[in-house]
Amino acid sequence: MMLHSYKQMLSRFLLLCFLTFSLSACGFLEGGDDEGDFEDEDVTFEEESDGEDGEFSGAGLTLVAAKYVPWIPWFLAKQEGIFEQYNDEYKVNIQFEESSYDGAINRFIGNEVDAIAITNIDMLAQIVSKDIEADVILVSSYSTGNDALLVPEDSDGKIFDKSIAVKEFSTGHYLLDRYLLRNQIEFDRVEIANTNEQDLLEVFDAGDVSGISTWNPLLNELIQNRNARPLFSSQEIPKEIMHMLVVRRSAIEGSAEIGRALLATWFNIMETMRGNRRGATLDAMAELSGVDRENFDLQLSGVNLTDTATKGLSTIRDRRTMSKTMRHVRFFIKRNEVADDADFGSWVSYPGRTPALLHFNAKPLQDFVAPSTEEIEF
Repeated sequence: MMLHSYKQMLSRFLLLCFLTFSLSACGFLEGGDDEGDFEDEDVTFEEESDGEDGEFSGAGLTLVAAKYVPWIPWFLAKQEGIFEQYNDEYKVNIQFEESSYDGAINRFIGNEVDAIAITNIDMLAQIVSKDIEADVILVSSYSTGNDALLVPEDSDGKIFDKSIAVKEFSTGHYLLDRYLLRNQIEFDRVEIANTNEQDLLEVFDAGDVSGISTWNPLLNELIQNRNARPLFSSQEIPKEIMHMLVVRRSAIEGSAEIGRALLATWFNIMETMRGNRRGATLDAMAELSGVDRENFDLQLSGVNLTDTATKGLSTIRDRRTMSKTMRHVRFFIKRNEVADDADFGSWVSYPGRTPALLHFNAKPLQDFVAPSTEEIEF
């Protein structure tokens, strides 16, 4: 009798479970009354998507750059909608904004933006010195005459015991130091007139200084219209002044798509500079720069652009060249008391090494050149 009652109870329990499951299933298919819980789960899924199936991976950043020749390709990419193209393809949200050069540096330091177009000198002296962790994912070009130390046309070229206008600890300051070293002129024989970028032309015109260390477009303006001549240029120190794409490490660590989208944007524009599209691309860049094509071509001749991804990967992996350059930069940093040798030793690292404050990170380019096949976890 007890066994029979037990069987009846078990049968009723199983039937109740079945009915409960059936009703729940029907409620789910029809939307049910518990829509809030379902919608919350759905939103969470979209936010954590890796970008393969969802519309947006959740990864995004703002890249800021000044409108100078080394970085004009970013401006053309903005104008032509290339950023949007790769935002859609890689399911990211990269925004591009223009700024003055000093303004871009200040915004990066202030954590307002996560990516910047900058020289290696300014990155180290002005940003890394503030203990900011970031990765170089592309050396987009080298200066091959785009930076120069200028003196008046009628000058005898002797600058010792004279004043030179330059912003302290900047790329122009580095170039001046390299000239003094090359010519065995003691550093204290030249007075630095610390001058903001936007005031350099005015200071030179006023005759308050005997020279100026700057870059294009101001460089060509001084030579063509202000009777200045180059005394020393970056052409004489090849591969020392780098133009780089730098991303805050925290912004790139969790998203390989961010790096791929940025690199794809750059090399898309580089592709248009070859073949029968080159002329139209250069015309568009000249217009963006606010100069005629002849002037733009002259400025571009002072920049060696990284026009293919394989060249970019080879450059960032060239530890020998990088290390040689950084020895000069280290001396500049130490001499100007931005940091000592011990500090500088923790500032820079190269591919395959534990990341320092500024890491030359080859992985985004490696993944872009030869995407790795990710293993599927079951």
